[in-house]
Amino acid sequence: MQEILKGLLDLLFPPRCRICNKACSEAICPECIDSFPRVNGSICTKCGKPCHREVNTCRECAGKNIYFLLARSAGDYSGNLKEAIHQLKFRNGKKLAPYLARFAAPHIVDFIDGIDCITFVPLTKYKEAKRGYNQSKLIAEEISKIFNKPICDSLIKIKNIPEQNKLGLAERPKNVKGAFGIKSPITGNMLLIDDVFTTGSTVNECARILKKNGAQNVFVLTIARTVPTGR
Repeated sequence: MQEILKGLLDLLFPPRCRICNKACSEAICPECIDSFPRVNGSICTKCGKPCHREVNTCRECAGKNIYFLLARSAGDYSGNLKEAIHQLKFRNGKKLAPYLARFAAPHIVDFIDGIDCITFVPLTKYKEAKRGYNQSKLIAEEISKIFNKPICDSLIKIKNIPEQNKLGLAERPKNVKGAFGIKSPITGNMLLIDDVFTTGSTVNECARILKKNGAQNVFVLTIARTVPTGR
């Protein structure tokens, strides 16, 4: 009965791509996925920032206490990729998580074998209840399936803080300081998942807490990376 009802609904309201609105059996059509601006070429091997030439530490990393071993971002936070992330986060686009995870997966094949557990940046209980899900957790679950690695629900957000994207660059590290805690004991190498890397303050604070509480190394994967403004 459910299959019949779904068929009737599809006939009356054909499925459409969440990005371009073209009739499509997938949540994102192949053309929109192909248009995602992927991070390719030379990067900072520490934070993953695109550079004119490969460097071990870029000017964004220089002089900072960085607690993650390395970070990688799959794409540039622009165009259809930015729209897909917005759909995922703010428009109940949970069905987009598998597509974004598959888009990001190639960027961690060099080190995924050494990962013991996958975790994610948490939301406050209020925000997760209001949204109905944690988008970073959804992506982490999909990455877990792709690589057959366990999920560790290790972190908890213990302080309600202003949105990072509403703050200046200098305020962001201070804003997240002390915002996260540990839910359960951890060991080994961990992969930390988030949706967007801007200054890296959030993932760096999470990495600090993970290492302080038993993680050997923390690797970071985000779906996209944005170039900070206000330099």
